[in-house]
Amino acid sequence: MAHLKRYNDGLVKLDLWIRRLLTVGDEEALHTALCDGACDIVRAETAAFTTIDLPGGSITYRGASGSWHQMMQGVTTPLKRGNLFSSLAACGTPLRADHLSMLSRGSFELFQIMEMDTALLVPLLEEGRVTGCLSAFRIGYPFDQIDEQILQQYAHSASMVLRTSSLMKDLRQQAMALEDEVTERSRAELKLEEANAFLHSVVSGVAEPLVVIGPDRRVIMTNRAAKNFFQLDGDAKGAYCYNVVRGLDVPCVMEEGTPCPLEEVRNSGETMLSTLHHRTRDGEHRVVEIMASPLVGPDGSISGIIESLRDITARKEAEKTIRQMAYYDALTGLPNRRLFNDRLRQSLALARRHKRLLAVMFLDLDRFKLINDTLGHALGDQLLMAVTKRLKECCRRDGDTVARQGGDEFIINLSAVTDVKDAVKVAQKIIESFKKSFQISGHELFITTSIGISIFPYDGRNAEELIKNADFAMYRAKEHGRNNYQLYTPEMNTKAVERLSLENSLRKAIEREEFVLHYQPKVNVEHGQISCMEALVRWQHPTLGVVPPARFIPLAEETGLIVPLGEWVLRTACRQNKEWQDIGYPPMQIAVNLSPRQLQPGKTVAMVEAALRDSRLDPHWLVLEITESVLMAGDEATVEIFRYLERLGVQIAIDDFGIGYSSLYYLKKFPVHTLKIDRSFIRDIASNPDDEAITSAVISMAHGLNLKVVAEGVETVDQLEVLRSLKCRYMQGYLFSRPMPADQVVPMFGRAAESCLNFCRWC
Repeated sequence: MAHLKRYNDGLVKLDLWIRRLLTVGDEEALHTALCDGACDIVRAETAAFTTIDLPGGSITYRGASGSWHQMMQGVTTPLKRGNLFSSLAACGTPLRADHLSMLSRGSFELFQIMEMDTALLVPLLEEGRVTGCLSAFRIGYPFDQIDEQILQQYAHSASMVLRTSSLMKDLRQQAMALEDEVTERSRAELKLEEANAFLHSVVSGVAEPLVVIGPDRRVIMTNRAAKNFFQLDGDAKGAYCYNVVRGLDVPCVMEEGTPCPLEEVRNSGETMLSTLHHRTRDGEHRVVEIMASPLVGPDGSISGIIESLRDITARKEAEKTIRQMAYYDALTGLPNRRLFNDRLRQSLALARRHKRLLAVMFLDLDRFKLINDTLGHALGDQLLMAVTKRLKECCRRDGDTVARQGGDEFIINLSAVTDVKDAVKVAQKIIESFKKSFQISGHELFITTSIGISIFPYDGRNAEELIKNADFAMYRAKEHGRNNYQLYTPEMNTKAVERLSLENSLRKAIEREEFVLHYQPKVNVEHGQISCMEALVRWQHPTLGVVPPARFIPLAEETGLIVPLGEWVLRTACRQNKEWQDIGYPPMQIAVNLSPRQLQPGKTVAMVEAALRDSRLDPHWLVLEITESVLMAGDEATVEIFRYLERLGVQIAIDDFGIGYSSLYYLKKFPVHTLKIDRSFIRDIASNPDDEAITSAVISMAHGLNLKVVAEGVETVDQLEVLRSLKCRYMQGYLFSRPMPADQVVPMFGRAAESCLNFCRWC
């Protein structure tokens, strides 16, 4: 918006200076005023006007702004090959130079002496040839594209003023000569005819369309550019102006909302600017700016107007683009946060006036970062555009606004709801629409959303409160397992403050060494031996005590703190296992959970290698546990990470198997060694035939693929017996041991293992 304002302010100044130049009669004063205008329009330190003599190979300074005018006026220098003036003359387009002090002597010697260090040069053209240059100079910061566009328009309009001034000067000189030669009447008439012919030639040669209109609204003259622009068959002399210029059948004054330039100029005596939407015979739409100036007769009265037309279609398109960038999201095309807030305030005003409800919905895509981290941002962007389409299909009522808040967050304004149930129905419709997979670049992706809802006037009286409380409700939906909606309640404010406090403490917990590892054994029930220890992180908060993993792990995942925390867990677990081995305890594997956010090409392998190297632990004693979601989202780069780790000797286990969308294809694609059956299938396995059948199928499939199977959450002897009958050799759960600190795990090793694990009771 700042760029658009500066551009429009520059155009206003440009118009004022062109009008001022038209009132200057003296040539030297005109040149000085021209430079002063350039300084004002583009905020330059000084400016200069030079003429360029290409055949003679020289440039002449005709004027400069301020006190430099006297020093520079009339100075002529050679047009050296390779300097900025020769480059300008060759290309005929504006040039910008940011470091004048680094240019060779001869380019801008005078301005180098004055310690000017940035320049903007704009050519002045006559019949397509570069005949002059308008230069602006600054100290300290360079010119940009907007400065260039404005100064180029100023130079173009000023060149017309200079040509007109030169022409008027010639005409005055010719008139004085005619007065001195009254006895040579025929010769004077001939010269006058020549002058008129020359004037007509100049007007016809002007690049911008010109139309001269008489007091009776009839066209007196058009130049060649006007004939081409309006696609006239003749010169249109005698035709009505409203028919030629505006395509109307009646005068402008009879069309409501259409100002008549002739009447406006005649009444005010000043130049008038207006905009015209013109459609060519080919059907092309153009936007035209019309400058109507008074045509003054010999007696000083206004006898008509001169309309100068400029095609500003490109400028209008640029302004439209700037507005689009300011108010709409570049990726999805949805309204951005600024436009959404503006529309929400308007909707609130209507809701207050008509005493009706209004709903704000805050949406966050669940685990979207996993897709970005594993499949890349390009595919993530495609998914965001597909999500946008579905959201718009769910919110089609007039007045509703779907906007992108940022990242993977969206926000919706339901501007007119009669009941809270209306907002709930929309939320249910959105959640239901997300059950269908997204087909993105050959990938079948499943994603869910968590939605928070706030209602006006119950949950907030202004836009800021409604958005904030909908955000609180969205986080409550996350805490309830994601893929659901939550209506705002006042208690959520307290929860949000607690969550923020917990996040701040979490950021400091690693450096304060508040985390510890507990270890839970995985048991081979056939031999009664511990085959592996799983490292599980615990947080000993100085004031809250032991914080459950279910409370801080999701927060660490969301904030990205899981990356440094996961690296600490890996290093600590490897070092502990090696320490046990060095003491002389039987070697066993150590299992460490790996977060999807830790999977980054180049970084994951380096992290694992560093942990093994620092601890001197042999790689085949390390097991990395990943979730099914990593399998589903894994691209070739992720697969290659695990293939490299397998070649290194590290084993891979799939944790919580059976609760995701895994398929045999992904088990074949990834180098997997172990499947851990989720505890939800083990809980009722002794009493639920379905759980027993599913577990049996998983065990048979895994054995068929030569994969090890571990049953999680074994807590009763009945569960143990059913699993043994299904030929599950490896188990883990409270029946054997709860997670314990390292010093309490030691008694399980060696000969005391059987008694510590109570093998005598169930083997």
